Amino acid sequence: MCLMLYVGTAAPLPEFADADLRVEALAPSNVAVRAAFTQPSVQYVGAHTRCSCGFPHVLAETPITYFGGMFDGDEDREADVRSTRRLVEIVRSCLDRGETVELYPAWAGDEGRAPKGRVRWGPADLDPERTVFTEGFLYVVRADTGESS
Repeated sequence: MCLMLYVGTAAPLPEFADADLRVEALAPSNVAVRAAFTQPSVQYVGAHTRCSCGFPHVLAETPITYFGGMFDGDEDREADVRSTRRLVEIVRSCLDRGETVELYPAWAGDEGRAPKGRVRWGPADLDPERTVFTEGFLYVVRADTGESS
């Protein structure tokens, strides 16, 4: 089973695919994920793995934040950071325009489930070396949010 990362923005992001990142329209089988978002445009974001498993993530019932050594020994860590860096660039470009960005990591087939909760992120939380998603939580990223919660 694969992790799927969805992004909600005020307007659609340009669709593209390269070795590190892909932004695509929702597949018809995944449109139920729209219910998790407040932003009008929802798209799929894949990492170097083609799915979203290449974004650092954990499975937990409460949001987990990065800690040193968390991904030590992960042979794909360099590629994961490259994909995350590209994602962060896109999110920051939206924040620079004053927009809110929502990110929702869900397991394939679970797109219709309601988020377990919300995590607020600000620009300081967008560090490609320290970003980690907890599956099932909706991440709300705003330029005016100065701390995570």
